[in-house]
Amino acid sequence: MYFFAVFVLLGTGLAANGEIHSLTYIYTGFSKPVGLPGIHEFTAMGLLNGRMIDYFDSDNQKKVPKQDWMKERLPADYWDKGTQSRQSKQQWFKESINILKERMRQNDTGNLETHLNVLSGQ
Repeated sequence: MYFFAVFVLLGTGLAANGEIHSLTYIYTGFSKPVGLPGIHEFTAMGLLNGRMIDYFDSDNQKKVPKQDWMKERLPADYWDKGTQSRQSKQQWFKESINILKERMRQNDTGNLETHLNVLSGQ
């Protein structure tokens, strides 16, 4: 069984009121369900200064706030649009993994294999 995993890390630095802040998005995708608790086929999370601010996974299919200030200050349509965006990224990951498997002439049988892709900008 061949098993593919793709990890993407996107980050940027922001300056507000003379302070430097970092905003990072982490996406992980696997070629199929792993079968382990807490490990999802697709996961996405946003971090502000290293603290998780939002979360999405393939099982729950909903972007949710992880900080009280985000729950209080952002309207419901922000979370609805964010959910749609994360679902699109999940589909992109799935298609990209399938393309990678085709190009490497791999199928869903054989050994466990993991692929790592990290992108970061500061």
